[in-house]
Amino acid sequence: MRPEALELCHPARPVVFKALAEAIRPQKRMSVPEWAEARRVISSESGARHTGRWRHDRAPHLIGIMEALGPEDPAEDVVFIKSAQVGGSEVGINFFGYVVEQDPGPVMIVLPSHDEATKYVRTKLQPTIDETPSLRRRVLELTTKTERGSTASYKRFHGGFAQITFAGSSKGLQMLSARYTIGDEVSEWPAEAGERGDPVAQLKARTEIYERDRKRLWVSTPGHLGSCRITADYERSDKQRRYVPCPHCGAYQLLRFDRLKWESDGWPHRAWFECAANGCVIDHMDKHAMMQAGVWIPTAGDDGPGDVIAPEDLPTWKARVVPTRVRGFHIWRGYTLFSSWDSIVAEYLDAKRAGHDRLKVFSQQVLGEAWEDKGDAPDAEKLHKSRVAELARGVLPHGPVVLTGATDVQGNRLEWAVWGWSEGMTRWLVDWGVIEGDPYDAGTWVRHTAMMEARRYRLGAGGEIGVDAWAIDSGYASHAVYHYCRGRPGVFAVDGRDGRTEPFIGTPRKVDVKWNGKRVPKGAVLWPVGTFALKSDLYASIRKAIHHAEARSASPEEVTPWAPGSMILPGDVDLAYAEQLTSEHLAEIETKSGQIVRRWEKLTGRPNEALDIAGYARAMAHHLRLDRLTPDQWAQLRLERFGNAPPDDPQGDLFEVAVAAPVVEAPKDTKGPEGQKPGRRVRGRAR
Repeated sequence: MRPEALELCHPARPVVFKALAEAIRPQKRMSVPEWAEARRVISSESGARHTGRWRHDRAPHLIGIMEALGPEDPAEDVVFIKSAQVGGSEVGINFFGYVVEQDPGPVMIVLPSHDEATKYVRTKLQPTIDETPSLRRRVLELTTKTERGSTASYKRFHGGFAQITFAGSSKGLQMLSARYTIGDEVSEWPAEAGERGDPVAQLKARTEIYERDRKRLWVSTPGHLGSCRITADYERSDKQRRYVPCPHCGAYQLLRFDRLKWESDGWPHRAWFECAANGCVIDHMDKHAMMQAGVWIPTAGDDGPGDVIAPEDLPTWKARVVPTRVRGFHIWRGYTLFSSWDSIVAEYLDAKRAGHDRLKVFSQQVLGEAWEDKGDAPDAEKLHKSRVAELARGVLPHGPVVLTGATDVQGNRLEWAVWGWSEGMTRWLVDWGVIEGDPYDAGTWVRHTAMMEARRYRLGAGGEIGVDAWAIDSGYASHAVYHYCRGRPGVFAVDGRDGRTEPFIGTPRKVDVKWNGKRVPKGAVLWPVGTFALKSDLYASIRKAIHHAEARSASPEEVTPWAPGSMILPGDVDLAYAEQLTSEHLAEIETKSGQIVRRWEKLTGRPNEALDIAGYARAMAHHLRLDRLTPDQWAQLRLERFGNAPPDDPQGDLFEVAVAAPVVEAPKDTKGPEGQKPGRRVRGRAR
């Protein structure tokens, strides 16, 4: 036999030819979710709970969202509005991986800030590239020596690239064209990017030349209703919601927070969902099977499915098509397999006790719903009617445990007030007044010091307490305020910041002091305070007080409890002071780029000093970390400050029992709260 024949009959040759055939055979096109399960590897550097190969059964709700990102779906915009920790960023990472391997093209990834963009690359994108073999082979390595490699913010791959930038950079949003875009945490983007307007509009403009085959992914937890981009985009989409089957009756339904029930306010809460169709008890042990069987259904339009779908009607609703090229998906933490229903109840109860700011976080981060700041100013007359007749100015009632003060500086006077704080961040107006005088005159500040030193309050036979922290507004006569606060313990120079995202009180900075011809570099400390959030919190408190007064008026014979976080005013507050506390409203302002933002605006003819002072005093309470105290810690603090002194008006549980009747609504023959027992807690309630 000739050598050539021997070579053709070599036993390894079939294996070689088979491998060659496999290599040159066209690859099967995969969808985005198929690519994720076949290729994606989750790195331990990402901070994910589960590392290694991607598995859909850990987050089945993400499959439908990823399918909408593929070329088979006609949608050009995919909107994912969600709570925190449900896999939103992972959808973007999987989309990026699919593009690199399956359908290459130019990509732009935009984050809210430079720091967030850096963190995204460091903890999400780059670890995925490094750990996923198919991406590691295709994305060029990081290098600083040649422009042919990748950088931290620019990833090169065959057939395309990915530019990672942030929404505040108009430069980063210019010049490049992109077939694919990923906008992460869109609700946190600024209204303007440089001098070029809305960053969302700028990013969309980058995709104009790809009109027929572009895909734009928008992912975010929601912001504030009325100015939240992700909420507005979802509202113009097909509004898909996740329906899951009841394990007992089989009815497909939405899991809504108001159907989440629990047995007690103590841990564990033994939470369950009440079936929207037949009232079945859905236990947490049923959750995994329910979530795997869940389906996305478009709900937009007046003819939507409602909260419940019968099993026999499910195929019809699954086939429903809403004529729009915007796919919208909404989900909240109750659906995720990584969070228990007990823990959601615990977060809600903690937020309810803490008040407005924590409830806002719960709405946005847990429910995935935009927070609505009530824009209309509360009715001043209704607030005035909520006063408590038995309380008087300058007399400490049984209730407040901690006192904070604040001063507003005007051209010819200093206006001040002392507010008290108790469980649930209930606020009590304790004292207030005016010091006439020029704030540039040292004598005015001498009288202010005397006033502060005199603010000592005694509760019956109990202990005496003073003001724990005092804020002074530096917006007017700034250097006089800096000079006064400099080196004075417990007294804080504050500066109001109007941004919606500004915290109650932020990180301080040192400022120069110029006084009496002398300059002291970095001689004082200035504390920024977020006036937007503080006013929203204040109005929430006022509305609780008004609601309490109205409930008393409707049922004067019943004891109506004060809600935690209420504003409680003494009986000798006049109407003018109540008008100052309600002197602003939220106005919708259109920016040059057409973006609608909401800002606090003064009502015509109303002074707002009392409103500002109340906000600054609340910032001091936040600085003292009162928001974080547990009921047990409040009780311990009360014991330390007042001992076992009997209260003037026994209240029992301050969360459940009214302090006293409002001034106007209580009839003359109505008995006061003395001797009344706390109301019983209702078990199994949802809210």
